[in-house]
Amino acid sequence: MGRIGWEVVTVLLRFRVANWASIRDEQELSLVAADDHPDLAMLDIPGTELRALPVVGVLGANASGKSNLMVAMAYARDAVRYSHSRWNPRGGTSRVPHLLDEASEERPSEFCFDFIQSGVRYEYGFAVNDDAVTSEWLYGWPHGRIRVLFEREEQEFTLGPGLRHGFGKRTQMVKESVRPNSLFISAGAAGNHPLLAEIYGWIDRMSVAFDTNAHIRLVLTLRMLAGPERDLCNLLLRYADLGITGIRSEEREMPKEAAAHFAAGFRVLHPDGPQADLDGWRQSPEIVVSHRGANGDVEMPYGAESSGTQTWLELVGVVVRALAEGRVLVIDELDARLHPNLAGQLVRLFSEPETNPRGAQLVFNTHDVTLLSRRSFGHLARDQAWLTEKGKNGATELVALREYKVRDDRDDVVKKYLLGAFSAVPVFDSEVSDEIARLIAEDALPFERGVEVEGKKGQTAQSS
Repeated sequence: MGRIGWEVVTVLLRFRVANWASIRDEQELSLVAADDHPDLAMLDIPGTELRALPVVGVLGANASGKSNLMVAMAYARDAVRYSHSRWNPRGGTSRVPHLLDEASEERPSEFCFDFIQSGVRYEYGFAVNDDAVTSEWLYGWPHGRIRVLFEREEQEFTLGPGLRHGFGKRTQMVKESVRPNSLFISAGAAGNHPLLAEIYGWIDRMSVAFDTNAHIRLVLTLRMLAGPERDLCNLLLRYADLGITGIRSEEREMPKEAAAHFAAGFRVLHPDGPQADLDGWRQSPEIVVSHRGANGDVEMPYGAESSGTQTWLELVGVVVRALAEGRVLVIDELDARLHPNLAGQLVRLFSEPETNPRGAQLVFNTHDVTLLSRRSFGHLARDQAWLTEKGKNGATELVALREYKVRDDRDDVVKKYLLGAFSAVPVFDSEVSDEIARLIAEDALPFERGVEVEGKKGQTAQSS
């Protein structure tokens, strides 16, 4: 019960990263289960007795590196997708090294995915400095034993028998097309190399949900609501109890002068990009949301919706696609603007075999500690929860909750977490709060209630 076979197309086992933003030393996020979970949509790992988890969540204090871990996954995915086709050949890699010590600035940043593709385990990774790819590798375990498919050091390649003999001419063509700042896997997909394109396809199927791609995700939701997935999308809209009965997009024409202004701005920001189509700029979609009213449905503009409603609408498309296609979905700040019960229900959709029959996986970070409670709809067991904290040197450390003495069936994990038993919480300096109290008590602040005071450069300010 609760187990999904290895014939699932995509399964993420581990992700490793080093020298990225606040992450200095190598950190590993594992989705390999440490405990037995008969009620979860577990994923068998071929050739082993191990299973992979459908959901893992990362918790920690502000600025502890939770988002940096998610962004590292997105960067690694996009490097595979775009390094050969979109990166400027002389534009470097746009990596973000750890900047709190000089040695890290000079070291490469490293990324690695351990995953299952069509029943075979692979490990794919690469390292980059500011200018170029310094190393890249791909290993496989087709019969339970490791096989080197390729290894790369800068522009020198060592090919395993599978790539050297099975796809010799095609592999040689790809090698000759790889730039110093493009990945072999990315070039292989562009060259339609059968094996490299298959590995590319696994990484390309990973979906990410960040604030920066909210509009793209909303467009996906709208497209799916008009396609064969519309019934499932509508169910998720009803599931959230937002009172929404529908959402649609209609084209509206932007004034010619405004379209010319935006097109000119686009050319300034993207001088090397495609020329903006003025007619395309004039077609601006207007999104309308329908709500249940006392006398029937009432339509409202999308901008009038609450931030929480907008967040859910932007998530519906990527969630439905992940569940329908068995994708890995990475969400930054799952709890942002969502009620804890709603966030918990979203986690539950990925956790239960009945709603996740195709083995989709959810990786996210959050401040929602209620997910550690057994009473939560999306309860995270001890091997599903990871914690981020910053060491004395300011670098992020990623620790599994299971490394602490935690009993899922007995301990009040939420209380222990909030009291700092697992670290990964803010540490407040009592001397600072005492100083704040002293300043307030001594009327040392520059504003008084209801009194105008002169500010900088002769300006006045009215406090409330």
